[in-house]
Amino acid sequence: MKNPLLLLLIVFFIGLTMTAQELTCADFKNGTFIVPKASEDSPEYKLVRDGNSQMEIIEMNGQTITLYGILEWIDECSYKLIYDETKMNLPEEIQFVNDNGGIVSEMLKIEDNCFFYKSVLIVDGKETKRIDGKYCAQ
Repeated sequence: MKNPLLLLLIVFFIGLTMTAQELTCADFKNGTFIVPKASEDSPEYKLVRDGNSQMEIIEMNGQTITLYGILEWIDECSYKLIYDETKMNLPEEIQFVNDNGGIVSEMLKIEDNCFFYKSVLIVDGKETKRIDGKYCAQ
């Protein structure tokens, strides 16, 4: 090759693409994540995941609320969340979620250290509630 600088640039860019690590859905199955505020009225909260278990830690009005969940992975990027009644008393609205088979969440896309998801609650075969949001790795 006549231009050693060109060869050096090619090797440099190949090295960059080989070492650049893209996140996958599997990277969000374990760890601590922040869920940013969805609106002015909603709090930012923390998710702690360990495979099939999840804790949601919410600071609100000077109180800490912890919700415990069981994750049933449907595929690499989708799961069903049922709240764990062995670890907490279920308020009426959370019991309603469990009574209707839980919340199904699907990871839609990953940008930087965040994944965007949609979560749905299906009651009597109809989607009754959909939440779109994102989680970000700490």
